[in-house]
Amino acid sequence: MQKINWEQVKEWDRKYLMRTFSTQNEYQPVPIESTEGDYLIMPDGTRLLDFFNQLYCVNLGQKNPKVNAAIKEALDRYGFVWDTYATDYKAKAAKIIIEDILGDEDWPGKVRFVSTGSEAVETALNIARLYTNRPLVVTREHDYHGWTGGAATVTRLRSYRSGLVGENSESFSAQIPGSSYNSAVLMAPSPNMFQDANGNCLKDENGELLSVKYTRRMIENYGPEQVAAVITEVSQGAGSAMPPYEYIPQIRKMTKELGVLWINDEVLTGFGRTGKWFGYQHYGVQPDIITMGKGLSSSSLPAGAVLVSKEIAAFMDKHRWESVSTYAGHPVAMAAVCANLEVMMEENFVEQAKNSGEYIRSKLELLQEKHKSIGNFDGYGLLWIVDIVNAKTKTPYVKLDRNFTHGMNPNQIPTQIIMKKALEKGVLIGGVMPNTMRIGASLNVSREDIDKAMDALDYALDYLESGEWQQS
Repeated sequence: MQKINWEQVKEWDRKYLMRTFSTQNEYQPVPIESTEGDYLIMPDGTRLLDFFNQLYCVNLGQKNPKVNAAIKEALDRYGFVWDTYATDYKAKAAKIIIEDILGDEDWPGKVRFVSTGSEAVETALNIARLYTNRPLVVTREHDYHGWTGGAATVTRLRSYRSGLVGENSESFSAQIPGSSYNSAVLMAPSPNMFQDANGNCLKDENGELLSVKYTRRMIENYGPEQVAAVITEVSQGAGSAMPPYEYIPQIRKMTKELGVLWINDEVLTGFGRTGKWFGYQHYGVQPDIITMGKGLSSSSLPAGAVLVSKEIAAFMDKHRWESVSTYAGHPVAMAAVCANLEVMMEENFVEQAKNSGEYIRSKLELLQEKHKSIGNFDGYGLLWIVDIVNAKTKTPYVKLDRNFTHGMNPNQIPTQIIMKKALEKGVLIGGVMPNTMRIGASLNVSREDIDKAMDALDYALDYLESGEWQQS
């Protein structure tokens, strides 16, 4: 391998690339020379244990040998073949999802492959509106469904709607004019919006959660005949919140009663992340449409997908669908998908994720006993949410919480402070929301690496609770 001049790489990176999440003045390149398993490896040999799992998307771990071999084999066969043609990889990938993974369920119809999770959401929204011939879609406060035009309209995190912000909240701030809000999108409350003083989600006299009741009344007010679909995440990913257990079953019941489709966004939670193949399977329900990405290929190559019910598939089969995506079903990406899913099945990765989740829960319980800054925590598999509170007042450090913007001083954001301190132990761990940690790794992460990550979190929480960061 040719020797890389990393100083030159950093110079080019600074000079020619547009930044995300930082201004040019703030930006410092962090070069990564290679990856392995759950580790990012820097040019000097420093190994960083990645408990972000990048964007919670490398389900199989970095550079799985079988997936890499399948990609190389596909490259020897194919350059590019667009979606109008049939390839063995694309057909097999669809068959694996519908028959091998979901063969025990009677609802799945057909798959449309795309390139990213955002594109999958765009496609799902289009399908729902075409199938129902209705304009409105209901999303929720603090949901994240992507950054592209249509997907951004159903993303309801203020700091993740593709806008701009200056180096502080008093300088420049702008959402994309005309795109962040849309008259065809309605916003329902987050699953955890209505709570009592003890943090318990409130219900009416019939046991329906008030968040669901409010959503139902909103749809009834606009008219169910105007609403194509309700789109939800089973666990709010970027929003970093777990719903009460009753929420998903009640949303599914409500959408059926009102004759509205349920789009279940599984871009982050799909393919074993939660200890089941898909997050909805924890709740004994079945959706109308699923969006997929991330774990579909374990991010070895870009791939996303939309899976629709038999009824929707039959409707689409009767029509010419004027929809083109250049890279949809790219044969090399489909080879990666096939190999990724085959390895997951052969090596029982979903069960491994479930077992690792139980171990992580036990470690978090011990940390909560020690650290008063851990409020609630919840999760499953390799997706965990940990709320950080002021150890003395038991209140969030950042009052705006999930409505914060990136104009805040990062040195005053608890999850950023934890991330920087844990890095001293060689661990990448933190969160996208200011008061909430989000923890994840590959589905077959070792117990030793879980211990290492939890030890680093312990170390970082000691520093957070000391208050030293508030004096600097």
